Amino acid sequence: MLPKSRFAPVPQSAKAIGGGLTAPQGFLAAGVASGVKKRGKLDLGVLLSERPAVSAATFTSNAAAAAPVRLTRESSDCAHLRAVVVNAGNANAVTGKQGLADAARMRLLTANHLRLPVEQVAVCSTGLIGVTLPMDKIEPGIAAAAAALPGGGDTRAADHFATAIRTTDKHPKSGALEVTLPEGRVKLGFAAKGCGMISPNMATMLCFVTCDAAMSAEHWTELLHGAVRRSFNLITVDGQESTNDTVLGLCNGASGVQPGEEGRVLLGRALDAALLALAVSIVADGEGSTRTMRLTVTGASDAGKAEAVARAVANSPLVKTAFYGRDPNWGRIMQAIGQALGREGHTHLPAGIAYEDVLIVEKGQPAELDEVQRARLIEIMHQPEIDLTVALNGPGEQATVYFSDLTHDYVTLNAEYST
Repeated sequence: MLPKSRFAPVPQSAKAIGGGLTAPQGFLAAGVASGVKKRGKLDLGVLLSERPAVSAATFTSNAAAAAPVRLTRESSDCAHLRAVVVNAGNANAVTGKQGLADAARMRLLTANHLRLPVEQVAVCSTGLIGVTLPMDKIEPGIAAAAAALPGGGDTRAADHFATAIRTTDKHPKSGALEVTLPEGRVKLGFAAKGCGMISPNMATMLCFVTCDAAMSAEHWTELLHGAVRRSFNLITVDGQESTNDTVLGLCNGASGVQPGEEGRVLLGRALDAALLALAVSIVADGEGSTRTMRLTVTGASDAGKAEAVARAVANSPLVKTAFYGRDPNWGRIMQAIGQALGREGHTHLPAGIAYEDVLIVEKGQPAELDEVQRARLIEIMHQPEIDLTVALNGPGEQATVYFSDLTHDYVTLNAEYST
C-alpha cells in the first residue's frame, strides 16, 4: 500500500489497492538476487509492459550523470519504452567508457531476453559511485529476472521488484491506486527508492510508475512531468542531487479506458497524490530522520526568491538539527532566510513565522506566547509531521518544500557508507 501522510491525501476519485506496479493490467515485474549485494539480498529488477506503451521520463540534471542515465536519455525511445532493468548496490556512475559499455550491455541483454528493440528498454542503477559493475553477476541476474517474469503479475513479484531497487532505504515505497473516471476505472502502480542524496531537479533517486489508461504520449508526459514538479521536485534531505535520479512512467492502454479532459484531470490528481506520498516517504526515511516538515514561504517578491528562501531554510543544518532536538529555534530560521535574501532583502524579512497553528514571530518580532500556546508548541515539536509557515513582507509569491531533520544516524551511516 502507498505510504500514508496527511500532506498527501488520496482524492475521492481514487482508492488505494494492492498489487504495486503490477496492479494495472498488462504489466509484469520481477526482483532477484544477482549477488551485487551481500547475503543474498534482492538487487536486480525487471519491469515489462506486455503490450506497446507510451512513456515519459525525467532525469537528474547533475553534470556527473551516471552511465545508465546518459544511455537511456540519449539513445532509448523515452516516449515508447516498454521495459526497464535496474540494479541496486552499484550506481555505475563516474565509470567512464566502461560504465557506458556495461549499461549498454544490460540494455541489450534485457532486450534480447524480452524480445524487444533495445530502444524500448531503459536502464537504471543505484548504489556506490565510482565502481564498475560486476557484469559477471549482473548478466546471469538479468537472465534470472527475465525468466521469472511469466509469473510476475502478482503482488509478490511487485514487492520483490520494489525491494530489489532499494539501497539504504529502511522500508519499500510502493503501492497502487484505482481511479474512477467518467469513462471507467483505471489503475496506477508505483515503486520508488531513496532516502539520502536527495535534493532532486525533475526527478528523485528512482521511481517507476505504471498505468493502464489509453493515452497519447503527449498527455501522459504532461501528467507525469506535472506530478514530478509538484512532488519530487519539492523535497530535500541533505541538499544533494544524485547522479542517478530517474523517474519513468509507462502507460499501456490495457484497460481500454480512454480518459477525456475531465478524466485526465482526475487521473492527474491521483498521480499527484501518489507521487507526493512517495516523496514525503523518502523524506521521512531520510537516513535516520525522525520527522518531516512542510515549509510554505509566502509573500516573496518573485517565485524564484520564494523557492530560494524555502530551500535555504530546509537545507540549513542548524534548522534541521533544531527540529531533531524538538527545539522551536526560530532564530535559526530567520538567519537562513536573511542569508537567502541578501543584504538588499531586509525589507522583505518575515512578518510572521508559525509552527502549525502557533504564531511564534509576529510583525517581525517574537510573539508573546501564553501557557496554552507554549504547551501546544511542545506538542507540535513531537509530531512526526510538522507544518512550518514563513510569511515574508512582500508582494505574495510563494513556494513549498518538504524536508527532514538531521540526526546522529545520518552522520554515522554516511561516514561508514563505503567502508
